[in-house]
Amino acid sequence: MVTLKDVAKYANVSIATVSRILRDDDSLNVSLETRKKVQEAVVKLNYVPKPRKSSQQNTKLVVAVIQCYTYEQEIRDTYYITLLQAVEKYFKTHHIAMRRVREGDIDVESILQNVQGIICIGKISSSHLEKLCEITNNIIFLDMDMSPIKRCCITLDFDDAMYQVVKYFHDLGHKKVGFLGRSEYNELNHHIQTRKRSFIKYCQEFHMDYQEFSIEKDLTSEAGYNLIYEHAKELPSALFAVNDPIAIGAIRALQDLNIRVPQDISIIGFNNIDAGNFTSPSLSTVYAPADEMGELGASLLHQSLICGIKLNAMRIQLPCYLIERNSSVQYCQE
Repeated sequence: MVTLKDVAKYANVSIATVSRILRDDDSLNVSLETRKKVQEAVVKLNYVPKPRKSSQQNTKLVVAVIQCYTYEQEIRDTYYITLLQAVEKYFKTHHIAMRRVREGDIDVESILQNVQGIICIGKISSSHLEKLCEITNNIIFLDMDMSPIKRCCITLDFDDAMYQVVKYFHDLGHKKVGFLGRSEYNELNHHIQTRKRSFIKYCQEFHMDYQEFSIEKDLTSEAGYNLIYEHAKELPSALFAVNDPIAIGAIRALQDLNIRVPQDISIIGFNNIDAGNFTSPSLSTVYAPADEMGELGASLLHQSLICGIKLNAMRIQLPCYLIERNSSVQYCQE
C-alpha cells in the first residue's frame, strides 16, 4: 500500500509538506512547482488519501484579499488600512481563512491557487482584472467604480458628497472655490475625476466660480503644502481637497503665508482621518464609510460562497457625510 512517506520520497519533500498540501492547508507557503511535484507523485504512485475524520475541513472557506494600493498610500492615508481591517475582522469573526497579497507580487498566482473567493481593494488595472476573473467568478471590488458594470463593486456616492461640499460653501457665502486634486486622467484615479466633474457641475448649478489646482504626483501633505505655496496669490475664499493629507498640508502652508484659516480661507478635506481632529484649526471633512464598505463586501462574498449563489454584476454606492469642524466658517467679504 502506498503511504504518505512514499509520496514524500518521490516528490523529494517532507511528509508534513505532502500532508498539508493534500489537506489544502492555507497557512502553508510553498511554491507552485512543489505543489505540482506532490500532485504528480500522488497520480504516479496511485496514492489514495485516507478519509478525513472531520467534515469541517472540507467545508472550510479560503478567500484572498488583494491590496491594489501603494505602501505610501497606506502609510500616509488610513482609509485603505481601515477598509482592510474591516474585511479582516469579518473573516476572522466567521472563521474564514484569508490570504493577503499585493497587486504585482511575483507569487500572486501561487497564493491565489484554490481560493474560493477574492476581495480586491483599490483601483486595479484592466489587465490584472481580467486575470483575476480567470481564477474565480466570486470577486468583489471595493473602492473601484466599474463602468460598464461587469462585476460586483462597492464604492462611495461621490456625486452626492460633492453636492454637500459645494452647497455648504454656498450657504457659507463663498462665491469662488477651489478644487485640489490631480489633473491627468487614468483608470487608477477615476474617483478623483468623478469628484472633480461633480464638483464643477454643482458649482455651475449654484452659480459659483471655481478654480482647479493640480497636483502632478502623489496626493500627500507635502504636495498640498507646495501647491498652496505656489499659488498663494490666486487663491479663492474656499478650498476642497480630494483627501485629508492634502488639506492638512494646505492648512500648514496658509499659516506659513500668514493667511488665516478659516477667517480668510475655508478648507474641507475628504476621508475623515484621525489626524484631522488634531490640526489647528480642526479639519472639516467628508466622512467616507470605509468600515461599512469592508464589512459589506466581506459579508456579500461570504453569503455567495456558503449559499452557492453567483455574484451578480452590480454597483453598490454608500453615502458620505460632511463633518463640520473649525476649518470652515461663514465668509465675510471685507
